[in-house]
Amino acid sequence: GGTRLKILESLAMALPVVSTRLGAEGFPLKDGEHLALADAPADFRRRCEALLRDPRGAREMGRRGRAFVEQHYGWPRIAPRLERLYE
Repeated sequence: GGTRLKILESLAMALPVVSTRLGAEGFPLKDGEHLALADAPADFRRRCEALLRDPRGAREMGRRGRAFVEQHYGWPRIAPRLERLYE
């Protein structure tokens, strides 16, 4: 439970992320593009191993994840909403 900020923080650092669907719930992330989703332990292991075997692909996934965070959660996007909230 709790917030899903760990996902956003990892994506913002351009790290490849493997998560369960529940862990990434609420974000319009695409499996295989922004992160790797796996719910069963064997699938989770398989997705992690695939990223470790493909460092270039892992870097690209990390890059796409960071771009997602910048587009949807970067300061230019969220600052106006925060300003309205504080007003």
